[in-house]
Amino acid sequence: MDLTQKQKAMKYTGLIYSVVFIGTLLIFIALPEQMFSAINDVSAALFPSLPPASDSGKFWVSLSVSMMVTISALSLMIYLDVKANYRMAVPLVAAKFTSSILGLGFFIAGTACTETGWNTLANILILFTDLPLGVLMLVLYRMVRDERV
Repeated sequence: MDLTQKQKAMKYTGLIYSVVFIGTLLIFIALPEQMFSAINDVSAALFPSLPPASDSGKFWVSLSVSMMVTISALSLMIYLDVKANYRMAVPLVAAKFTSSILGLGFFIAGTACTETGWNTLANILILFTDLPLGVLMLVLYRMVRDERV
């Protein structure tokens, strides 16, 4: 299958995203306490005024893992057949932008209302990890879409 440079870029980004998202979902399942502990250690060292993040139980792990499986599957579909599945980037981007907006929103709300404890490094990290992933995939999607028109 001959692919354009833009399609190749999107294809291999899909592969990288699949690996990263699968790795992340395994951490969410197997090491959530250690993940929060590591984030809180960094937060205490670099941002001691921020409250520590906490795990809200397995309910949230179930929901976050289901999202990670979904975006992993979307990424894998893009990788396996970018020409047929480039549109799978749209729900992937929607998921990344939604988590970015919510992470930022909770952080800002927690800064305004400190008793909530929401202004954690964990919440703002969501913005700094997910927003670039969403923007990159959106740019690739638009490039591939535009060359098809």
